[in-house]
Amino acid sequence: MKQYFLGILFIGLLLSNSTRAWSAKEDHLDSIVVDGGVRTYLLYVPDNVKTPAPLVFSLHGTGGHATDKSPFRSSVADEEGCIVVYPQGKKIFFPVFGGSFPGWHSTGETSEDIDFFKAVIDEVAKRYSIDRKRIYCCGFSNGGMMTYTVANVASDVFAAFASISGYPINEFHLHHTGARPVPFLHIHGKADNFVKYIYVPKIVDDMVARNGAVPVPEKTSVFGRYDKSIYAATDGGFPYVFYEIDGMGHSGYTTNTEDGNSALTMWKFMSQYTLETPCDITLKWRPNVETPNWNPESHGWTVNKGNVLLGFGTEQQTSQNQNVYRSLQLENGKYKLCFHAAGHTGKQITVNLCKLTGNHQIVIDKKVAVGNDIVLDFSITDGWGEYSFSILRDKVTDVVKISKLGIYLVK
Repeated sequence: MKQYFLGILFIGLLLSNSTRAWSAKEDHLDSIVVDGGVRTYLLYVPDNVKTPAPLVFSLHGTGGHATDKSPFRSSVADEEGCIVVYPQGKKIFFPVFGGSFPGWHSTGETSEDIDFFKAVIDEVAKRYSIDRKRIYCCGFSNGGMMTYTVANVASDVFAAFASISGYPINEFHLHHTGARPVPFLHIHGKADNFVKYIYVPKIVDDMVARNGAVPVPEKTSVFGRYDKSIYAATDGGFPYVFYEIDGMGHSGYTTNTEDGNSALTMWKFMSQYTLETPCDITLKWRPNVETPNWNPESHGWTVNKGNVLLGFGTEQQTSQNQNVYRSLQLENGKYKLCFHAAGHTGKQITVNLCKLTGNHQIVIDKKVAVGNDIVLDFSITDGWGEYSFSILRDKVTDVVKISKLGIYLVK
């Protein structure tokens, strides 16, 4: 009889533990009034929630719902003890679909969605002890596009970011001029013909430059699963990590990362960082054009063509480029353009920075001597815009090498 009772007790404990692994303190829809309107979100609080708890925002794609729990699966929250918010997008018009569907205003600027996210953070903080230095954002498709927007306009609130199958396109015009560099992970399927995989390298280049990361990645490949490129952080910057997934189309989840779970891969990346992780908040754009094995021409630069030593930025060609294009983008402020010019002593080069949008004004048009560290001050006073940048030599035969190229916001 005693053995029988112990057997029942043991089975009961197994069942109890099995149930507990998947139970949650909260797993339901909630609502909040923001800017005079009611917004909805699903709050997931695992049974083993940490104190204080990291907080993850997981943004669904166009036409999705908070109850999809995409792309950050709640099973990862169960394992890691983090709280997850699955916000519900409002119906908005999507030109590509010709209709209105639940989604996000991923314009690259502050919007009612950003206000919504911040209000939810405050609401959750009233009920649970959250770690405000460890709030993260990830998203799928249009939710991934919105994640890039959050990285741009709310990097003082969110510590790190991840996107699956979503990048900024100019219909939702992301401005790569956030308050600081940001740790960012991007997962994209090689077979994605909707948010087209072939244009991802343009986005990668922009984020690598923005973060001041090394432009030549450390690359690992697992045949039939993934190519992983780590654009390592330099002083004051953050890494940008890019997964190219074999056989994956437009999807918010894949088992083809080294973790066998893309949600877990996002968590492992994001959770390394807090808002206290040091970075250079003045950094806006810092590619090093002399990095070994880096081919500037393959990254949108014009190099050694005629008298042009180096050039970046062109007029928008959205129809040809599937609404994706590279650009140098700046907002109002005082800046320093810095680089080192080595080569023939006594030679001069011309530095040119002009606006491509709005009034097309020339911001810098100045000759400087080769053989020096160049520092040029300039100001932007007429609002956000896109710019072209070029360095020209007087003669094709002039030998000039450019390195340590950066644009810094003056505090």
